[in-house]
Order: sequence, then C-alpha cells, then structure tokens
Amino acid sequence: MENPEYHPLLNIYRSDYIDSRFYAIMGLYDSKGTIMEAGLHNDAKFFLRSMMKPIQASILADEKIYDYFNFTNEEIAIMQGSHSGSPKHIKLIESILKKIGLTKDFLLCPAIPPLDLTSYKAGAKFNQTHNNCSGKHAMMLSYCVFKGLEISKYTDFSHPVQLKIKEKLIEYAKTNDIIQTVDGCGVPVYGLKLPDIAHAVINYYTDRKNLKLIGAYKKYPEIIGGFDKYGERTDTKIMRLNPYLLSKVGAGGFIYVFNIKTKQILIVKMAQNNNPEREILTLDILYKLKWLDKRYFDHIVYTESHMPIGSYIISGIKIK
Repeated sequence: MENPEYHPLLNIYRSDYIDSRFYAIMGLYDSKGTIMEAGLHNDAKFFLRSMMKPIQASILADEKIYDYFNFTNEEIAIMQGSHSGSPKHIKLIESILKKIGLTKDFLLCPAIPPLDLTSYKAGAKFNQTHNNCSGKHAMMLSYCVFKGLEISKYTDFSHPVQLKIKEKLIEYAKTNDIIQTVDGCGVPVYGLKLPDIAHAVINYYTDRKNLKLIGAYKKYPEIIGGFDKYGERTDTKIMRLNPYLLSKVGAGGFIYVFNIKTKQILIVKMAQNNNPEREILTLDILYKLKWLDKRYFDHIVYTESHMPIGSYIISGIKIK
C-alpha cells in the first residue's frame, strides 16, 4: 500500500503572493465508481472517524429499535451527529438515556467541554453528555439494553455491539479489506480505501431499511452539528443550504456530502485537521458541481482592520 499524495487544492494569497497552502484529496463517486479525483489516494486506507456515525446507527434499523424505545426524530438525529453540546443537545442525550433506563455515568466517552460554549458560564463543569460523540455512545447503549447485552465494556472491539457495527460496515462497503483503530471518544473505528468509503456511504443511503434514520438526519441539520467558535458548523450549513445534500464531517480533515438526487458522493480529505479551510474548499467544490447556487463564503482575505489584502483560490480541480 502506497502513501496518499495530497495536492495543494486551496491557496491563500496575500498581495498576489501565496501565503499559505492547504493540501487535500477529493473524489466524486457514484454507484459505478470514480467520476473524478484530485490528488492521489493510491489505494491508501483512511479512518472514517465521525463520518462513520450514520452507518454505526444503522444497527438500530433491522429490528426498529428506535420504535421500541419510542425515540423522537430529534433523538434519532443526534445519535448520528457530532453535536455541539448546546443545552438542547444535552437534553436530547439525557432523554435517550432516560428512555433506556440509564444515566450519563454509563457513557464511556470522555467528559470534555462542548464545542459550543456560548450558553455556559465560565468555570462550568461538563460531563460525558457534552462530548460531541455522546449521541453515538447513547445509541450503542440503546442497542445493548434492547439486546440484553453487558454494558460496562460496550467500547471493546470484541463486544457484540461493536461486532455488529463492523458487520454493517463490511455489508455496505462490500469488502473485508479494512483496518481498525480506536477513535478519539474511545470506540472502535475502521479505515477503508476512499472508493470503498464512497461505496459504503452510497449503499447506506440507498438502503430502504435506513429511511427513518436518514429522514431524521435530513430534518434536523442543527442537531447533526450546530454552532462552534467559528459559527454555524459545516454539516449544518451545507444541509441548510440544500435540503438534498446530506453532509458528515470527520476528524482528521474529513467530510463527505451525499446528493440525494444524483446519488453521488463528494469526499474531501485534508492533509491536516484544517476545519475552516476544509469548509471553504468543500463549499467551492459544491458550487462548481452546481450542488449549491453560490459559494456561500467570502473568498477575500482581510487585515485586522478589515482591509481586503488577498483571496482564497481553489486550484487543481477541474469540474466537467
């Protein structure tokens, strides 16, 4: 397996000189395969990180576990998202736990500050529910309670809930050629070649068993993401701008955008975890694909006194 070759797809110019360069790989795929690519993935494998959350939640669909616990669409949405930890998000996590008869103490994700601190006073104490992955963890506990499984070690690779998730990923990706590691929140996460990631996501979104999950995800973009220190988060923004787009970011500079109408998926992988630049690059590609009607970002670089001094320029991507 070769290493991927990231290309300089986003340049920041100041006074007509390149000030910063951001390297990435992008690919556009459909059910038949690759439509176009920029950069070279070279069949390297990439960990899906939080992009895997919708597929992880698909374990609720086979037996309609969400109906058994009477989960609302908002609760189903947050199980698939990377929420910002706003008070509304926390109430949803607490509601899920109450319905399955557990408390926050059963969540094995770390207690960390939320991404959105605007609603909290300085010095506020935070717990596991504020973790942006707590919805995923609550989903896994829901499966365990429904199945009568042991819950104290639900993050172990050998636990039935994690084996079921791995089985689902293999089912959608149509390959056993995967690698594995531990995600930031402590649960197993898997890596695939970029075309296999696209294949898995397309198969997930075109599986009619997942219609309830997808419908909840589509209806509540503010629950999938929300707001952070940069403002409206990328998933929320993209889905709000075009209701036919389903977006999911992942740590490590990852994002995918699935187009419900065309059944195509755009995947962008930054070389580093550059979230603002990832958003700029993705929004520009979506505009060039005509998936958005305009760029929805200011391409001008300003000084601290708001004097225009340069621009963000996308390069190396040819949209046919």
